[in-house]
Formats: sequence, structure tokens, C-alpha cells
Amino acid sequence: MYKYLFSLLLFLSLSVMVYSQDIDHASMGADYKMIYTEVLNALTSGKTDVLDKHIAPDFIEHDPSPVMSEKSGLERIKEDFAMYHKIFPDMKANVHSIAVDGEYLFAYLTFTGTTSEPYMGMPAGHKMTMNSVDVIRFKGDKAVEHWGFTANSDIMNMMPQEGMDKK
Repeated sequence: MYKYLFSLLLFLSLSVMVYSQDIDHASMGADYKMIYTEVLNALTSGKTDVLDKHIAPDFIEHDPSPVMSEKSGLERIKEDFAMYHKIFPDMKANVHSIAVDGEYLFAYLTFTGTTSEPYMGMPAGHKMTMNSVDVIRFKGDKAVEHWGFTANSDIMNMMPQEGMDKK
């Protein structure tokens, strides 16, 4: 009888431990998605103060800075985001798909916007659409690394060709 009771208690204890881990992972996944959404809102609005809350000071950006920032970490991200907002004041981000696996968040999204001034070969008033995939690594409640991937065709379409501008 005691063996049966002990086995039942052991089984229930293990079940509770596994179930609580699933809840923790689901909770962190929801937290990471919320953080990602707030960071995207900072990018599209130009309001970078919220980034202190969500991005580690020593954040590693694996993409080269198109605005040629010489800063690093959180300060670089703030500078990049402010410049993007200045160049694309009407920028929108549409997240098509988002997933979390452990400490990594994966998102497929489309950015749209219109240049307010000439930028990387695009004249002022040029409309751009850019499909991207973001991979972000988190440590606790802060983003610590980012990899971004953009379709080459979208990059080429952003750049007006001599005599072939697709405004």
C-alpha cells in the first residue's frame, strides 16, 4: 500500500514540476512577444526611451548600421531608431508571424514607409516595402542580440534604377 502511495505521490510531483516548467516557458514566450512589440513601436514612433527597459546596455547588433553609427550596444540602437524614424516618419511594421523557442524570438514582418529625404540612393518621397526576418536572443527580460535578414529583391526594389524609378 505504501509503495503504491509513494509511487502516486512521486508521479504527481513530477507532473506538477513538468507542468510548471511549461507555464514558465509559455509566460516567457508571451513576455518576449510583448517586448518585441514594444520595441517595434519604438522604431516606428521614434520614441526610444522605452528601449532602456527592454534592451541590454551591451546589446549586440549583428547587422551593419545603415546610418553608420559609431556607437555600440543600446546607444547604437537608440541612434539607429531615431534616424530611421527621421528618414521614414510614416514607417509601419506588420508582423506576419512570431514564434519563441527558449531564449530566441523569431519574427517575419513587413516594413513600409516613405523617405522624407534622400537616403541610400532613394530620393525623398520614395515608397519602400521591405520583408524581413528578425531573430532576437533574450537573457531574462532583456534583448541581448539581434540578427536581421532582408530579402535581396526588396533591397534592390528600394533602390531606384536610373530612369526606372518605380515611385
